[in-house]
Amino acid sequence: MKKLLAACMVLLAVQATKAQTTDNLKLIDSTTPFKPINGAITRGTLIKTSNYHFYEINDKVNQKFSNAQPQLMVYQDGRKFKIKIEGVEKLLTCNKIQEVIESNIDGDFKGWDGNSSFRLVNQQEWKQDSPTSTVFANLYRPAVIIYLTSEGYKMKIEGLNEDPILVKKIR
Repeated sequence: MKKLLAACMVLLAVQATKAQTTDNLKLIDSTTPFKPINGAITRGTLIKTSNYHFYEINDKVNQKFSNAQPQLMVYQDGRKFKIKIEGVEKLLTCNKIQEVIESNIDGDFKGWDGNSSFRLVNQQEWKQDSPTSTVFANLYRPAVIIYLTSEGYKMKIEGLNEDPILVKKIR
């Protein structure tokens, strides 16, 4: 009986701790991903919500989950953001991305070699700003998301399982 009572007390303490994790936070967004999330959520994952907000995951996490359209709850505490993703046990710290460009690469995309330039269908041109990185690909007009972070602009190319690369605008 004492063991059962102790187990119940631990369970209640765990539930109380989980409930308290968002008590002092302001709920600012309750939504789902714009597109299904395929694969694992890791540090640097960029999530576009169904109401067109972008969040970049900051925490070290590598978790796959079965629901590709999980419920997302975004909280704010001052200038910091946290996101609760259905199926992920803990709240994850994230950045709300304010400056985002969505476009496609104009024509064939063969990858990058440390000194590559990228012409987009919106007529912008960007240059790779991370000279040590090389990736080979064979895609036609892949979608790209370019967004501003504290490190500079990053470009994520749809269809590649690569981390976003640093880029700078040419024109």
